Amino acid sequence: MHPDEEALASIALGEEVSPDQAAHAMSCAHCGVLVAEVRAIMVLARDASGETLLAPPASVWRAVAAELGPATGGVDRPAERRRRPPSWLAVAAGVAVGVVLGAVGPRLMPQQVPPAPQVLARAELKTLDSNTPGGAVELLEGQDPTLDLRIRVTPLDAGPGYLEVWLINTDLERMVSIGVLPNGSGGEDFVVPRRLIDQGYVIVDISVEQLDAEPEHSGKSLLRGSLT
Repeated sequence: MHPDEEALASIALGEEVSPDQAAHAMSCAHCGVLVAEVRAIMVLARDASGETLLAPPASVWRAVAAELGPATGGVDRPAERRRRPPSWLAVAAGVAVGVVLGAVGPRLMPQQVPPAPQVLARAELKTLDSNTPGGAVELLEGQDPTLDLRIRVTPLDAGPGYLEVWLINTDLERMVSIGVLPNGSGGEDFVVPRRLIDQGYVIVDISVEQLDAEPEHSGKSLLRGSLT
């Protein structure tokens, strides 16, 4: 007579059982396979969670055993048993899988996509000579005390020089350089101090500059637009 499901579960969990039940589990291929499978499941769950596993109350196993009915004897078929495990083994596997998924699930699930940054202002960039659209600018909420300036343009060619991006004040007398736009690129993102925008530096200008020692604006603007 095979030990009942509660006894096999106790053996798998390392709990005390009668000497006869322990000896039977060690000598019976059928019971040995079931005990080994439960132990393997528990090891997997323990390794994934990093927590100590607690044995379910005996009442749980008794309820499962009552649903199954008396254990049956006969010819042991371990392979077939593994394909169709008894309910108490399925319960143990389900608990273990739940622990595993709880431990590794966050690493398998895709990262939550952060919300898109708030757009504070926009500008259309146009040529100064023909007023032809050539790009657009978005001013985005950034990491205070800075903002993000996103420039997208039809690729520009600076020839032997380079493309410089400026913020011009509304008084048209003051300007600051905020960086270089890669030659031939379709755009670039820049970080700008919030105080510059607050002080009226809201006109975006892209100019062609030469590789010389002159830090001033060359006067050769390709595109310009005001943030509103």
